[in-house]
Amino acid sequence: MTKAEALAILHTRTSGIPFEALEFLYSLPYDEDLENKIIFHLDNAYDERIATLNRSLPNLPLWYAILAEVHSSARMVPSVINLFTTADSPDWDLLDEQGLFLVGMLSERFPENVSTFLDAIEKQVSKKSNAPYLFMYDSIYFAKDETHGAQIGRLLGNPDTGWKPLLAVHVAERRLLSCRGEVQKLHETFLPFTQKGTNENLIREELQYALELFDDVTHTPGCYFHQRGEWVSHYKSAEQLFAEENPMLANIFNNVGRNDLCPCGSGKKYKSCCLKK
Repeated sequence: MTKAEALAILHTRTSGIPFEALEFLYSLPYDEDLENKIIFHLDNAYDERIATLNRSLPNLPLWYAILAEVHSSARMVPSVINLFTTADSPDWDLLDEQGLFLVGMLSERFPENVSTFLDAIEKQVSKKSNAPYLFMYDSIYFAKDETHGAQIGRLLGNPDTGWKPLLAVHVAERRLLSCRGEVQKLHETFLPFTQKGTNENLIREELQYALELFDDVTHTPGCYFHQRGEWVSHYKSAEQLFAEENPMLANIFNNVGRNDLCPCGSGKKYKSCCLKK
């Protein structure tokens, strides 16, 4: 198999998981051209005109997100952020999950970009965005008190920050002690809610759990990047989903113009590329 043949499979396979093509491309040494294609497809994952040529290729962004595990540099960070800062994006669970893996991977490989992820979260909070920026909370597993503590503390103290119990648990698992006071304040605001089964009581219990984690030095942080395992086994376990349905469920119409850039990322016009196939 050649690189071109493997890419062609990704762009023509309409059902199942193209393991053979993905494994071939995954096994290649870092390839800047592949990274450029990955960036293109992540940046346009939710663009109705670009995301896919037609309804038969709804999983294409996921295939490229898998390849990002190998073919990525710090340039990939804005594209991963784009996955989680697109308002009203569809619930593509497997792409979200793969993006979550990439958040942790890129935060570990390029620790200077932890601040980049945190900046993106703060921006979403300031906009009161409904985008799923909670997936970027995994960058906190690679944060440092002295570098990121003040910024994370602001997020905990901001009334507009979403998914605060999850944020608090991440902070506690990382043992960012400079943020403990903010978690304590949050917990105190929910102390009156003692009625079992209510949402407020569940938050209260989650915040109590976070406070306990600060002192539990034996606890292993739940970073998805460290927990998932290698990609083939993970997607083998999900293979039945792809046999039964298209997990991405992309309701995307083929309205790419003849003179638009081809969605395959070739850089050619659509009429001179995949429209001919």
